[in-house]
Amino acid sequence: MHRLFRVLVSVCVLGLSVTAARADDSTRIAFDSFTPKSLFDLARERRAQWVPTPVWGDLSLPAGVAGPVPAIVLAHGSDGVGPGLQQWVQAFNGIGVATFIVDSFAPRGVSSTAADQTSVPAAANVMDAFQALRLLSADPRIDARRIGIMGFSRGGTVALQTAQLPFLRAVVKTGQAFALHIATYAGCSQIYTSPNLTRAPLLNLVGAADDYTHPEPCEALAAEYATLGTPVETHRYADAHHAWDSLLPVRYRADATSGYACGVIRTDIPTWVVTSERTGQVIPSDQLTAFINACMTRGAHVGRNEAAFQASREDATRFVRRVFFGQ
Repeated sequence: MHRLFRVLVSVCVLGLSVTAARADDSTRIAFDSFTPKSLFDLARERRAQWVPTPVWGDLSLPAGVAGPVPAIVLAHGSDGVGPGLQQWVQAFNGIGVATFIVDSFAPRGVSSTAADQTSVPAAANVMDAFQALRLLSADPRIDARRIGIMGFSRGGTVALQTAQLPFLRAVVKTGQAFALHIATYAGCSQIYTSPNLTRAPLLNLVGAADDYTHPEPCEALAAEYATLGTPVETHRYADAHHAWDSLLPVRYRADATSGYACGVIRTDIPTWVVTSERTGQVIPSDQLTAFINACMTRGAHVGRNEAAFQASREDATRFVRRVFFGQ
């Protein structure tokens, strides 16, 4: 009866629907989400600004493992869901952990935000991650106490933001939270912070040669999370460019936009005061877009580094084993 109740919750509350198994043995699950116009609208629960949006994700369960099993939500980067994510599906399924790849772009009619990060609001990715958490928590095949998130680039930023309690509590009202966070070559030039974190363990993976998002801002943010009580582990991979787990070789992306040259721009979630850390200048909200556009740059190198991928896979699976299985 308990398992039946959890399935009904997922159907009635989240609008769950399941399609047939896919060629890669995953199951596509459609579920209800929202597209908040901004992270402010999300944090302040301005629900009139949350546009209802059906999205989907692909669930892959580990073979031959009795459930309920732990799970990792995989949050894609600026180029959307790509075949490279299957490397992480295989890695986690191989240690007995389910994966759920959430597609935040295709359901919204967008294939990439690399040239324009505003084409999908950042709040949409955060919302989708929390809705995926709610969905998986109601699935009897998944252990609701052991659901983590791993994100890449734009999705890596989501992996960091979902540890912020003001964002979490605006969406998830059950006390549920991600049990771990893995940020992979995340963007940390524009950050949203508060003193209130879930304090779930964080693994921060950065590339030493990343000229797109750059490693230093995320290393500093991870260190800040640590001072607030989050267990943090950071790894920097030598000679690794952005998207070192890509299936494509290193290449120059002239369309890639980056705010790194602006310095870190911090938004304090409780007060919503926006500050340039470089100058100490308070940036009025109606001037933020102009401020960023004035220092935005284009062009970065992205592509595979085999050594970095192998090391990051080992670091990530070891981290998940430790948090989920105590190994």
